Parts: sequence; C-alpha cells; structure tokens
Amino acid sequence: MTNQHLPIRLKNCPIVDALLEIRFTSNLNRSAVFGYIYSLLQNSYPGPVCNLPLSQIPDAIREKDPNLQFKPIYRIDGTETVLQIGPDVITLSSKLPYIGWDKLELQAIEIISRLKDKGAIDKVLRFGHRYINFFEGCIDERLNMSVNFVDGYCAKNIQIRSEVSDGFFTNTLQYSNSAEYRPVDISVVKKGSIIDIDTFRFYSDDYFLNNIKEEINTAHVSEKNLFYSLLKPDFIIELNPEY
Repeated sequence: MTNQHLPIRLKNCPIVDALLEIRFTSNLNRSAVFGYIYSLLQNSYPGPVCNLPLSQIPDAIREKDPNLQFKPIYRIDGTETVLQIGPDVITLSSKLPYIGWDKLELQAIEIISRLKDKGAIDKVLRFGHRYINFFEGCIDERLNMSVNFVDGYCAKNIQIRSEVSDGFFTNTLQYSNSAEYRPVDISVVKKGSIIDIDTFRFYSDDYFLNNIKEEINTAHVSEKNLFYSLLKPDFIIELNPEY
C-alpha cells in the first residue's frame, strides 16, 4: 500500500498517544535552557508549569545515567497540545482526542523553527515521532502478521518487538494483544491490543535544522506506511477511513 492510497484519517481513531521528540544540544547553560525556551513559547503555553518527578534528581546524576538522559523535567499544557522540556530534549504531544496530523505538524514546525532562530537549539541529535494505537479486544486475526507454533502449541499474551528500517529512519514496532489502557478521567481500565510505532533518526550535523518540514513529514509517512501495512483491508474499513 503506497502513501497515495493511505487514508487521510480514521473516523474511529485508535490513537491514544501522538508525540514528537527532539533531542538537541544547546550553547546555553543547562540550567538556563528551560527558562529561555519557556520565555520564547509562553504566549502559546502560558502554563502553569508542572515539575515532573525527574526534576527532583540532581542534574549531575541525570547526565551520567543513560536511562535518565534526554528525559523531560517540566510539563506545560497548551490548549490542544502538551510540551515537556528538559535541558536537552523537548517533546510535543497531542491532547486527546487526537488533534490530527495537520495541526500537530504545524505546531511542531513553528516551535522548532522559533527555537532554532532564537538560538535555543544548536544541533538536533535525534528526532523521534511516535504513535500508540489502542484497540479493544484481541486483533490478531485482523493483522498482516502472526505468530505460529508447531505441534499444536497456541500463542497467547503475545508481545512483539521489532525494528524496521526505512531509508534513513528506523521504526521500532511493538505489538501486544494483552494491553491495558485507562482513558483520562475514566476509572474503568480497558483491555485490548496496542500497536506502538516509534520512528526515529539520528543526526551528526545540521541536516535536521536545515530541513525541518521535510524530515518531520518523512518520519510521519514512514510510520503511517508501516501502520497501515499491518492492518488487513477489512479491518481498515471497520475503522471508517477518509481518503
């Protein structure tokens, strides 16, 4: 299925998380990065500012621990999106229901371009684009992939993780048919299946900052192609696609 034949959107949208992540270097002092970025974006994200749990860990410890590096320590809510910011990372995610790619892309380009023009970002080290899709119930039979065993064994509680290369980008695909999801402000936990795709690329030069729109869109197309390649045609129809 080529990109030209992919749906623009699904009316029965399964997206429960949509996030863009920029890992960067800055010429600013690490302790000054958040304040400067906030001053540049506060008209769109007036706050309040929420300290994330990692803000309680000293910066020197976070820098040395690879599991804590590139993790945001502040959160700021906008009208439709959320920013999370650290000394070397910024993420933009959609509030639910998902606002759609056109809006998310536009906001991402505006934010990154402003940070670049005002000197908050020196170089981008990694760009990531992640979607998590939740479906109620088990969708194994509706997918173009399967897990088979010999001698009559039956696969249950499937957990799949794979990396799929696509040009300069890599897609980390994770699938589970025994996932749980609790929507915001709803106490009931839903059980079902999750398709989680994180599309990313590393950079060693200024290529991303010189091609912001192109790189963001290339990542999105890569993720979208992989996602729809996993769904059988009848399943796509059930999700009420718009072309």
